[in-house]
Amino acid sequence: MKILKSWFKPSASGPTFESLIKNEQEKLYKIAFAYVKNEQDALDVVQEAIINGYKAFPKLENPQYFSTWMTRILINTAINELRRKKKITFLDIEKHHEQSVKESYLSIHKLDLAEVLERLKPEQRSLLMMRFTYGYSIKELAQIFDKPEGTIKSQLHRTLAQVKAELEEGGEKYGEA
Repeated sequence: MKILKSWFKPSASGPTFESLIKNEQEKLYKIAFAYVKNEQDALDVVQEAIINGYKAFPKLENPQYFSTWMTRILINTAINELRRKKKITFLDIEKHHEQSVKESYLSIHKLDLAEVLERLKPEQRSLLMMRFTYGYSIKELAQIFDKPEGTIKSQLHRTLAQVKAELEEGGEKYGEA
């Protein structure tokens, strides 16, 4: 019990898990939601990631990397959740109705982009989202994905080229305007 209490008390060695995670909660939720596309599933993923991070917190040597470390744990947890859900097939009639309602409210361009992003591999989608939505630097992404900066740059470049190519094909898919 003393060990658990010590994780919540400020110490000379650095900040507590609780104080660090409070700054990350909203960002973690947004990233999880981008993966699982459902509020409850995103909350479950964040909760599981926080538990996993809490258990591994004593192993974190440098608290300044807490954000990237915790993001990596969250991404792995979200990917595991997606893999687990792939094994389950749902028959969701409401989803088709929701999709038709969304189509009437969104422009065709937004639908194209959403569709293209949905077809990307999870890691490609993560790279784009984390770079352009959350503003992570190439160096931070390299730390999160445990890859060299050059690899991250080339993956971003290839992913953007793929998205651009698929968006340019839009006229063929929907007919010329």
